[in-house]
Amino acid sequence: MNDFNAFRRRLERELAAHPVVAANPFTEWFASGKATEADLRDLVEQFSVFSNHFLVVQAKRLVNAGTEAGERCARDILVNECGVAMDPREGTAEGRRFTSANAHIQWLRSLGRALGLDPRSLGRWELGRHETRGFLETLDRTYGSRDPIVGAGASFAVETWASWGIGKGPGQEKRNFWRQLIDGFEAFEAKQPAGAEPLPLGFFKFHFAVEGGHGASVWAELERDFAEPDFDQDAFVKAGKEALDGVLLFWTGLDRQRRRVAEPALDLDLAQIGF
Repeated sequence: MNDFNAFRRRLERELAAHPVVAANPFTEWFASGKATEADLRDLVEQFSVFSNHFLVVQAKRLVNAGTEAGERCARDILVNECGVAMDPREGTAEGRRFTSANAHIQWLRSLGRALGLDPRSLGRWELGRHETRGFLETLDRTYGSRDPIVGAGASFAVETWASWGIGKGPGQEKRNFWRQLIDGFEAFEAKQPAGAEPLPLGFFKFHFAVEGGHGASVWAELERDFAEPDFDQDAFVKAGKEALDGVLLFWTGLDRQRRRVAEPALDLDLAQIGF
């Protein structure tokens, strides 16, 4: 147990301090209420590409899991993405009802339709910017890896990032990226004319509600994995960092785009200047 506690402290130093956890470049700005309708559309478009193609990555995580507990957790997430209800407290879909209308891509299509987007285009690979595609490709290498330690490290990092701050008081919850996105959407709605139809934010509100259960599950899974004699701490942490680098790439793409739209005269080729 002492060894596990030391490893927990290492994870807190090396993963919890990652820039996408500590200071997301897009979501902090989005939560301030400055996003325009064009910014909301761009977020929904890129999120739809991620959400739709994450199904493939999650299926790989399922078939490559190194333990039955990891396989069970991956299966719950996969079927929930496809439309099976999930208990938000436990993070499990066991015995729950399926409906196609609750598939996560369908929630995003409903939101996109409310923002004037063509729902038929949402989720298409071609719609994704290179940062969004790069994010998915990074997850495919790590989260979906055939090496169960690599997959577990990436899964742990992604799930703990997504659940960061939830249940730790209002101050820390306000820094959770799901909470920041909800705050941004609600701030946009508050500026709309009286009587305007509310935006269907089920995709974002559901994830905020359920991520606490996911976060607890991956910590329990890690404690079991850690006890295995072949557990490789360095490989686990390396995979987690690489996965978080991919997450950061996704948000950096959104941040660059909103700056380009807001300041077209300053639309520089950021790659040429090393950004």
